[in-house]
Amino acid sequence: MKLVHRVARTILGWVDRWYYRRYRLRTLGPVLFIGHARYRGPEIKFADGTVLRDNDPIGRLHFNNARIAELGEGSLHRVGFRFAKLMRESLRQLAEVARTDPVFRDVRVFQGVTWIPAHGEVVGFVSTPLPRSWKTCLLAGHFRLLSWVFAPSAKIRERARAEPRLYWLTREALLRNVGKLKVE
Repeated sequence: MKLVHRVARTILGWVDRWYYRRYRLRTLGPVLFIGHARYRGPEIKFADGTVLRDNDPIGRLHFNNARIAELGEGSLHRVGFRFAKLMRESLRQLAEVARTDPVFRDVRVFQGVTWIPAHGEVVGFVSTPLPRSWKTCLLAGHFRLLSWVFAPSAKIRERARAEPRLYWLTREALLRNVGKLKVE
């Protein structure tokens, strides 16, 4: 079983590196990557008044799966605490990029996809399930594989339902709420 895990982890590492290059992502703190893209879809109005329209620029957020896998074995609480600390650091760096980086100056909304259940309201994340489609089913399979290979604990894998969810974070909510993140 260890050999299968090692081979799967290697292949997923290759996929992550390809994805990183393909979408010109850059590292953003310890657990996030960020890219620049165009939104494709219907108009969305967020609670803070931000409006996202088709073809608007967005910041694409991606987890750094290899870094998250390095959190290692341990109790669910300890691993979750380490992840939360690294995520807070990444979000503080996202706020700095949103304020100062000319590439992201025109971005009003950041968006990502994950299987993690809805959370992050303190920062301003809004989460919605992805509509069911063949792509969503394929993504759910990919997330189950990631969870199996990278999850540091069987307890975490058991809790992770591979339901792909969209996460949205407006620039306004990020900049307003980043100060609420506990500093470690």
